[in-house]
Amino acid sequence: MNENNNTHNNNFLTINPFRWSKHITKISILSLFVLFFLFNTNILSVFGQRHNPLLANQDFNIVAVGDFYCNDETEDTIENILKINPELIITTGDHVKDVKSIKCWSKMSTPIKEKMKIAIGNHDTEFSKLYKQIITYHNLTTPYYSNDFANIHFISLSTEHPFNKGSEQYKFIKNDLKNASKNSNIDWIIVHQHKPYYSTALDVTEAEELRDTFLPLFEKYGIDMVISSHNQYYERTYPILYNEEIDDETGKKAVPQPIVSDDSSSYYENPDGIIFLTVGTAGDELAQIKEFEDYFVIQQDNVYGFLNLDLENNGKTIVGDFHSNNDDEIIDHFELTKTS
Repeated sequence: MNENNNTHNNNFLTINPFRWSKHITKISILSLFVLFFLFNTNILSVFGQRHNPLLANQDFNIVAVGDFYCNDETEDTIENILKINPELIITTGDHVKDVKSIKCWSKMSTPIKEKMKIAIGNHDTEFSKLYKQIITYHNLTTPYYSNDFANIHFISLSTEHPFNKGSEQYKFIKNDLKNASKNSNIDWIIVHQHKPYYSTALDVTEAEELRDTFLPLFEKYGIDMVISSHNQYYERTYPILYNEEIDDETGKKAVPQPIVSDDSSSYYENPDGIIFLTVGTAGDELAQIKEFEDYFVIQQDNVYGFLNLDLENNGKTIVGDFHSNNDDEIIDHFELTKTS
């Protein structure tokens, strides 16, 4: 009886080294697959926050500017952009003006071409041949599109093509925003386009149409910034909310002031609202600002330059600086931070 029990216990404790080694190998391989999956789906977290491998220990800078033309100021702007060596350049349209060929633009922009994601401006579509040259040079298949860079989702919207609610462009942008909102890798959404939503000089009627069409959609999906040009100067709003008012006496839509959701001039944490910027300062002749609105933090109409956006703090902070072509003077500074 005792012998049988001893024999049973000995068999239970006896381990085949070869078989055990195979088990260890299978477990190790399985563990590696699990870790790979977790990292690539961002399920792993660091100190309780989602960790994006694309942003680990890296800062990025992105340039935004439009209304280039082709002159000495344009050349200075491009040279100053090259000095800070951005990873991405988003444009706000009008790369050419009053010409029938992009020859000058293509030559001048060669050093930054591979980093550019462009928006289409009204001068870019002035002639069908010119427009075709522009989209071919910049490898576009449609005048509106989106792309991701690090944890930012960019939408290039075309104000020069139909954008009403029944248009193909509107349908694309609505669906694109819906998909972007479900992407756990995206923390910021930025729209770049040509004509502005809050215009203090040109195309006021079109600005109203843009607001009525897109701002309810933009606020629903949490757009952070809209960067435009068309007006040749620099200006930045506070974070603002769309305000559609009806006149009590006439029953018709009034022209309302936007709602300022955060009156800090430079520092915003989890802002509720959209910051609108006009950056039409790449080279075309500067225009005079005719109206100074309370919802703008800054309006500057006498300097050429560009907006630089630094992506810092593991992608949770965007630092914006407007660089003047005059000795690289910083004309404007602001910061946006997301803590969740």
